[in-house]
Amino acid sequence: MLGSFFTELILLLIVILPAMAIAYAISYRTIGRQAAQRRLGRTALFILLAFFVSFGLHFLGKHGFLGKYGSISFNFLFAAFVVLWLLSWNWRKKKAGALLLDAGEFSRSKLMLWVGVLEALFAVFNTWSAINKISTGLGNDTELLEVIAQPVFLWSLAIYFLLMGLSRLEFRENGICYGLSVVKWEKLGSYRWNQEKPNIVTINFKQLHYRFLTGFWSLRIPSAHRDAVKQILAEHLIMTDVK
Repeated sequence: MLGSFFTELILLLIVILPAMAIAYAISYRTIGRQAAQRRLGRTALFILLAFFVSFGLHFLGKHGFLGKYGSISFNFLFAAFVVLWLLSWNWRKKKAGALLLDAGEFSRSKLMLWVGVLEALFAVFNTWSAINKISTGLGNDTELLEVIAQPVFLWSLAIYFLLMGLSRLEFRENGICYGLSVVKWEKLGSYRWNQEKPNIVTINFKQLHYRFLTGFWSLRIPSAHRDAVKQILAEHLIMTDVK
């Protein structure tokens, strides 16, 4: 079982590593070397954390610490969380207030889209493997749930990244809509425009945001929207900085 688990992790890395290479290439071209290296470092840290969490859940599930259905429940609960998160998006976006500017797609959306596509390919392979296992016959209902649970988890993860990749950058009355999340203006601090790449704006958080594993954003703003974004950021961030 442990060998099978590591085999699946290796296959997943085969999918993830090309995605990281593509992501770095796009980031390097759009936001510059320094920001691209920071983004790559955060991504690698996140993947390492996910590996240890996955291994821990697998170990605890197989040794009974999570109960008979512990790892199965985790996969289905994650899928349910993704579904609820996505279904609540329109409601959360409306709470962000009136739309000030739709800045369209930007570089990070493309990165998430690539990750989603590659994750979907891995999910297809895993689904095909699950169908083969089911067709050969399984011993009991528990084995059936174990076989089904992993494709459910992988498809929910792929759909999440794909929809993040298709999302748009919106500036709203109460905050910024970014990657299926809303960050309120009071959570943001200063901002600056990149001198070498004038369409890149870096926005700093006042505190480390639980959602992004970083203290800043580096966003590529289309030239047609640069002046409007500059005005919106100046108005809201200056206001939040006033004591």
